[in-house]
Amino acid sequence: MGLDETWVLSCGFFSILGLLGYSMIAAGAVRYKSVQSAIITILLGAILTIIAFFITGYAFAFGLDSNKFIGKSLFAAASFESTPNKNDYDNFVFQTIAAIFVTSIFAFGTLERSRFFSFSFGVVFLQGLLYPIVVHWTFGKGWLSLFGFQDFGGSSVIHVFGGVTALVASLLLHERRDQNGKIHPGIFPHHAPFFIGIGTIILVVVQIIFLSGFNRGSENYIKGLVPVNTFLAASFGGLSSYVSYYLKKEKTSLITIARGALAGVVAVSASANDIQLWAAAFIGTLAGISYLVIQLIVKRSHVDDPGQAVGAHLVPGVLGTLLYGILSRSHGLFYGYGLKQFGIQIVGVLSIAGWALLILVVLVPLKGIGIFKIKPEQESLGIDQSYAGGEAYVFNDQTVETKSLLNSQKKSIFH
Repeated sequence: MGLDETWVLSCGFFSILGLLGYSMIAAGAVRYKSVQSAIITILLGAILTIIAFFITGYAFAFGLDSNKFIGKSLFAAASFESTPNKNDYDNFVFQTIAAIFVTSIFAFGTLERSRFFSFSFGVVFLQGLLYPIVVHWTFGKGWLSLFGFQDFGGSSVIHVFGGVTALVASLLLHERRDQNGKIHPGIFPHHAPFFIGIGTIILVVVQIIFLSGFNRGSENYIKGLVPVNTFLAASFGGLSSYVSYYLKKEKTSLITIARGALAGVVAVSASANDIQLWAAAFIGTLAGISYLVIQLIVKRSHVDDPGQAVGAHLVPGVLGTLLYGILSRSHGLFYGYGLKQFGIQIVGVLSIAGWALLILVVLVPLKGIGIFKIKPEQESLGIDQSYAGGEAYVFNDQTVETKSLLNSQKKSIFH
């Protein structure tokens, strides 16, 4: 195995720790009575992603017998190659981890409200068909790649795509309800901000490692530039969100500084290999501020987004992808290359976001027949009591809120 293959696999192995980060964020973002189900959602999504990507996803993304739209071979790892110029095995590991990240972002939009069966159905469609086609367009020599669209580390392919699916799920599931069955926007604060903070720190570190794994065959200068740019974007993203929050509230916030750093990493992912250091700092700063602005808008809207998929993934991903057309050393407006690349980036973002909307093909019918969202009484009681056999936390003075709710539950996978 060559040095590049070893490096890619090593980055992939470390990047799987992102699953821990997403799990901690999900657990901290929900009510204490939904912690187990939140972690189950992330883990179940990862398991189904690996299986779906193995059977059909990788083939649609990187199949040899392909066209500009979709791949047509390598189903279930048939005819995988391992040569000095091409290694499907290590590429499968790395790309599957990216797919797991997409699924985890999608899961953020379903927390505390969706049924495991319906979520599973959505994940299989997402990773068996929908997401792999976007990967083929951009990383598999598809039409967007040939058109000139640039997204080095997945600002759009991973974060915009995942963020759109999460937003769609959130809108279809509507807001969460309190124990009286009433909807109150913003009534559910994050039950464990330190979980979100630590989980986000893990994600930032993982994202730095993950982006470094895209450097196979790159010059040494590029191999060093990517992590440095990512460090700077994360730092300035965290600082700008921290300072902005303090100036507005005269308080500090663990979630804000951590998520601002993540927003910076997400935004710089599109261009980390082709921008100067000051540009990475600039992108991170804008991403950190945009995170705060978007969270304020989301809080005042009817979008219940406990995992902050919109503010920390979708919007920073769009921002970073578009800024490539301005700040890229080889294509950007700032370096005298005009607005052509910026226009190409707009087409790419719109195409990826529009394709992600096709998750509606599965979610709308599930909602229509009444099996996407859990029952109101189960939601009020807490999804852990309804589906996970009990809550993660047991307090000495805890009482069962409504015994009749438990007694009335049906054991079908649809309930």
